[in-house]
Amino acid sequence: MTETLVKDLIREEQNERRARRLAVREFRPRRAVAGLTAALLLTGLGGVAAVELLAAALGSGVHPIPGAGAVVDALHRLPWRDPVVAGGAAGTAALGLALVLAGLPGRLRAVPLAGADARLAGGLTRGDLRRTVTDAALGVPGIERAHVRGAGVLRRRMTVRVATPYHNPANLADLVADAVGERLDAIEPMRRPPVDVRVGYRRG
Repeated sequence: MTETLVKDLIREEQNERRARRLAVREFRPRRAVAGLTAALLLTGLGGVAAVELLAAALGSGVHPIPGAGAVVDALHRLPWRDPVVAGGAAGTAALGLALVLAGLPGRLRAVPLAGADARLAGGLTRGDLRRTVTDAALGVPGIERAHVRGAGVLRRRMTVRVATPYHNPANLADLVADAVGERLDAIEPMRRPPVDVRVGYRRG
C-alpha cells in the first residue's frame, strides 16, 4: 500500500510539472516577429562580416560587398575619440541589448490555473483575478474600499489595500486575508502568491 501511495504521489507531481509547462507554453507571448527580425539581422551582418574577412584573409584588394570599401576607408581615417565612433559603438550596444531583450521570455498573458488533467491549460486574466480578489475583500463587513495589486516579475506578493471607517480595525486584516484566501482556494491558481493585507482608516 505504501508503494502504491508513493507511485501516486510521483504521478501527481509529474502531472503537475507537465501542466505547468503546458500552461507556460500556451500563455507565453510567442514574440515570433521579434525573433525572426533578430535572426535575419544577425544572419545578414554575420554574412557580410564573414565575406569581408575571408577576402581580407586571402589578400584580395577588392571588397566583395558593394560599398564596403568606402566604409572601411572611412573607418581607418577616424580616430577612436571621434564622436562618430562613439555614436556607432553606442548604437551597436543598444542594438545588442535590444536583441537580448527580444530573446527573453515574455510575461504570461494569463494566470495559469491548476487542473486535474495535465493535457488541458486554463487561465484567468490578471485583471479578472484582481477584480475577483477585490470583490472578496469588499465582502468583509467594515470594508468600504479595496485595491489589489497583483504579483509581478519582481513582486512575489499580492498586496490588498483596504479602507475602513473604524478607528480600531481590530482583526479586519485577518478577516480580509481569510476571505481572499478562500477566493484563491476556489480559483486554484497554479502558483498561489502570498497575500499582504494593509488596512487604512477612511474618514467618513
